[in-house]
Amino acid sequence: MNRTNKYFTTGLWIFAFQVVSIIVAISVGLHSLIWISIIINIILSLGLLILLLQANRALDKNVQEFVRLKQRENDKLKQEKKTEDDNWQQTETFSVDEAVARIMPASETQFDGATAFSEKLLQNIARELDIVQGLVFVLNDADQLFHVSGEYAYFKEEQPRSFPMGESLSGQVAKNQKILNLKEIPDGYVTVLSGLGKSAPRQLVIAPIVHEGKSIGVMELASFKPFGENEELLTRKICESMANLLNELRK
Repeated sequence: MNRTNKYFTTGLWIFAFQVVSIIVAISVGLHSLIWISIIINIILSLGLLILLLQANRALDKNVQEFVRLKQRENDKLKQEKKTEDDNWQQTETFSVDEAVARIMPASETQFDGATAFSEKLLQNIARELDIVQGLVFVLNDADQLFHVSGEYAYFKEEQPRSFPMGESLSGQVAKNQKILNLKEIPDGYVTVLSGLGKSAPRQLVIAPIVHEGKSIGVMELASFKPFGENEELLTRKICESMANLLNELRK
């Protein structure tokens, strides 16, 4: 930009000289001096025009260079952002896999049925996700109803109601095979007993347990804390990991 400023400064000096020379020639009243001044001004005007053209070219060059630098800076920022996102996804995927490994019972553990397995799994999930209540429902092929198989911190007098495919929130999840993340639980849906009395969590995740394309179970997890994308991903991975064993134990 300094080069451009130099051209404009020189042009302004030439213009000022032209104005002064014309004023002096008119004041003196010499016709010959006026003509000489006009000729000089014509020459200087041409010089001024040339300087202005050079200044414009220099300005265009500076603008183009600025645009190129800005584009390179934006490209660099995009690349850095992409690298950060890739690293974040790799880190998150790795951490989710580790969490699933901590939650899933050891492969050598022997369970005498779906209930023992479900309740052990819910206890592990509670430690990892800080849930305050959990339920696992398993499909009974005989009556085609989902019956409760495992409970965590469930203190109601009546047992959780069984439901067919498509009925109730959990039945809809089993039918659609899509996880449901509720930010506001309906009143009375979940109640937790604690030393402070009864309290109602407001966050609920309901996830389908799918084996070979068929919903064989549903898992409900309630918490006072929000379930974000990471918690949803972890819940989905847990259901995928437990499907095979749960399918064997429910028979």
